Amino acid sequence: MLVKKFEADTLEEALKAVKVELGPDAIILKTITNNGLKGAFKKKRIEITAAISEKNYEKKAKVDRVLNDDQKESFYQRPANSVKESIQKYASNDSAGGYGNIGLNKVVNTLSKGSQSIAEVTSKTSSLLKSSFDDFLSTDDEEEILEEEETTPFVKVRPVPSAANRGRYAEPPQEVYREEKSNSVSREAYDELKQELKTQHYKIDLLEKKIQEMAQALQVNQKNLNEATGLYQLRTTLRTLDIDEAHVMDLIKKANYELSKEDLENPDIVFEFALKDMANSINTEMPLFASVEGNTITALFSESASGQSTMATKIALLKKDIVVIQYGQDEQEFNTSGFASQVFDIKLHQAKSFAEVIGITRKAYEAKKSVLLDIRLSSRNLDETRKFIESLKRGFDRVEILCTISAIHSELYNRKILARYKDVVDGVIISHVDLCMSFGAIFNVHRAHNNLPLKFYGTGPVVPDDLEGATAERLMAGLFQF
Repeated sequence: MLVKKFEADTLEEALKAVKVELGPDAIILKTITNNGLKGAFKKKRIEITAAISEKNYEKKAKVDRVLNDDQKESFYQRPANSVKESIQKYASNDSAGGYGNIGLNKVVNTLSKGSQSIAEVTSKTSSLLKSSFDDFLSTDDEEEILEEEETTPFVKVRPVPSAANRGRYAEPPQEVYREEKSNSVSREAYDELKQELKTQHYKIDLLEKKIQEMAQALQVNQKNLNEATGLYQLRTTLRTLDIDEAHVMDLIKKANYELSKEDLENPDIVFEFALKDMANSINTEMPLFASVEGNTITALFSESASGQSTMATKIALLKKDIVVIQYGQDEQEFNTSGFASQVFDIKLHQAKSFAEVIGITRKAYEAKKSVLLDIRLSSRNLDETRKFIESLKRGFDRVEILCTISAIHSELYNRKILARYKDVVDGVIISHVDLCMSFGAIFNVHRAHNNLPLKFYGTGPVVPDDLEGATAERLMAGLFQF
């Protein structure tokens, strides 16, 4: 089963991309609407996760190899049932083998079906194609035949036998030729033949490219023939899990250096070595409010809907006498009457500016209460955010800044968020871990910003149960489906 994600501005564009890339047999696994980033994008994006069986994908790939770009675009604009029927029909005919399989003799067959007026042209074209590929690609021969067909069109005529030639032993009438008065059919034959020849040129170009790709693949396979069995299985497995190629190469280099040749042939030993190395590379820490006594200030930062407010509610329940302050730089509306906030009697305040956030925080801090800040940032006001964090750390003790990312967001988006705030945050919280489709993407993001420790995982919507302290084992379990 092949699984792939598609992103587009609209649902129709996303579904069209699925149809073109995977074909009409694709199965839609998941559809997500990602609200646009304030800095990188201006509008929301539709993300579709689709899958197709390898057998159906191979059938579709056979059709794609014989279509050029214009033909492919026109082909996949047809209704799904028509596309599916054409793919199945082509796949069933493909088993016949021979050059007829790729259409090299299609010129002769097509012209013979056209009309009897071009029978001689098709005969000469057939002999030309059968001689060799060089003759087929020869422009001179092609033009010679086309010119002869265009200037002297003939049709075959069977004369009516005379009365004296109608006996039992009469000779059969001989076929003669007469010149056709109109050349409209020959022009049609010329255009048809010219188009078919162009098609054959294109198909032969495709064959040459395919042969070149197969030769390159053979060279690569020959290079890997001497690779140990364990390393080969590790490489292929990590690639299917979307692990960054640079990290895969680092693991293979370490394994070659630290393991013996016998161990490298054993997949179990190689995988155990890789798991330990990957787990040790994950940086986790306890949050500040859980590791020290007294009142603390914890600030959660995010730029888009990432489940941060729910995470803030869960964290608030872990600490007594805590004040929750919400603020959005783009004046986002927060849910101040949430069920969990009412049931657990959480003191919730909404601020209209960073100055008001500082004021409410100071009052709560002087009252010996911990403070949890739920801040929704905007990339347009990055300088203002930096000044606010400097003021917060300068005016209060035991301040911790945490960035919230979602496991259902794309790897590229999460990388951009952490790259933007890596200099001002002290750690990372990952939400929606229970809905994550690719733990390899989460691992790649953390490896790219390994200096920022993971603090918490959000594992569901239930308050306050679905909250876990960050551990390397949880990430490895999701990655390898333990």
